[in-house]
Amino acid sequence: MEQDYERFSVYGFSIDYPKDTRIEFNPKNRRGEGDVVFHFPDKVKIFLSWGDLEKATKTFGTVEKHAGHGLNRVKKAKNVKNFELISHDSLRIASHQGLYNRAKFEEVAVGFLSKRMSPREAHSVHVHCAESSRYFVVYALLPISGMTDYERVFVKMAKTLKCH
Repeated sequence: MEQDYERFSVYGFSIDYPKDTRIEFNPKNRRGEGDVVFHFPDKVKIFLSWGDLEKATKTFGTVEKHAGHGLNRVKKAKNVKNFELISHDSLRIASHQGLYNRAKFEEVAVGFLSKRMSPREAHSVHVHCAESSRYFVVYALLPISGMTDYERVFVKMAKTLKCH
């Protein structure tokens, strides 16, 4: 899955993304907060969210607690079973240390007569940027099949985030 990348830039920050993705820009986005979805042809999605750093700091205190909150939201979702944290690492994002978390779980898809379990991995990178007064989160819920390719794309996208 070798990709050609282009730069997405808005509100003074940017990220590189694979050219074969479709970008969905939330119409409620503002300079201070919002999100963008990068849709891959096979329905995989990678998200970029941003918001007010002061609010995040008041609510969570640190980037570590902010990232932990995101993991807990996935873990406590009704359709998530067998949640397990795989790794908790640092990742250099521009001039910041971002937190890169990976977790695996089974997603329960309820059908008419059955419950189907789909193995997934949650990937997230959290960054607090004092220079732009914003936090940034790059995240994805990825299928286990073809993981190494998507993990590589995810990490490449996160590392290209320019927050200020």
